[in-house]
Amino acid sequence: MELAYSDGFECPHCHTRLDVTTGGRSLAAWAGLAAGWVVWRLTRNAGGPLGDVLPELYSILAFGIVSPIVLAFTAGLQLAPVTPVVDVAAASSHGASHGGGHH
Repeated sequence: MELAYSDGFECPHCHTRLDVTTGGRSLAAWAGLAAGWVVWRLTRNAGGPLGDVLPELYSILAFGIVSPIVLAFTAGLQLAPVTPVVDVAAASSHGASHGGGHH
């Protein structure tokens, strides 16, 4: 479930934070856009009461299906950049020592 809310994950063996490479994301995005365009071109002349809406819906669905599949097969992993740790206790005591406000 962690992957749904982040750009990476933690290796279960060495507990190192891993991230998907930018090239894999770009390739997946372009493949999804291409699939969406092809589906839109194939369905743009659809008739009926929903003829103007369905090609866009189908192209969005095609993008949403093709992009993760391409990403799953082409993504490379790299070490994630280390995020700096902020010490909350030090930051809150700083304001109290100056009388609660900035100069």
